[in-house]
Amino acid sequence: MVTTTYPATPKPTRRPMRCGAPHHLVRGTREPLAAARGSLHAAARLPFATSQAAVWRSRFAHHVETARDAVREHVISSNRADSVLSAIEREEPRLRAVVEKQRGEHAELVRQAKSLSEEAASTPDVDIWRMIDLGEKAILLEMALARHHNRLVRLVYESTNRELGGEAG
Repeated sequence: MVTTTYPATPKPTRRPMRCGAPHHLVRGTREPLAAARGSLHAAARLPFATSQAAVWRSRFAHHVETARDAVREHVISSNRADSVLSAIEREEPRLRAVVEKQRGEHAELVRQAKSLSEEAASTPDVDIWRMIDLGEKAILLEMALARHHNRLVRLVYESTNRELGGEAG
């Protein structure tokens, strides 16, 4: 039987390798860290016009609030018993110190996201310099979330590489 694929045909996606797989591997969901990074990316790159500073501030504040909520969601889901971090901590005692360090960053990430959100909401008058300052803070938080995410990915790799017969175990 010959099958024809049309450009509008959805392509198959990767299936989760096991129960408890990271959210970004499950079709139809978005991992909270990726959502937060996307919102901060959008906030930092909003076009600014002096004549529409209030519109810029409101859009920026919305993106930052969305990021703040996503960071909180990440922290809450990471602390659940069925989370990837909890599974690594249970199944790989050798990685416990790294998991604790990863969890230790959560409070600081939430603090930074909350601080930026409050600063964006409480700034009534925005000029070009204030816009640059807020945009830089959004970029710095986006970079901190990227580092946090990359360490999580390395943790997942270290915990699963042993199962695959790799060098980590």
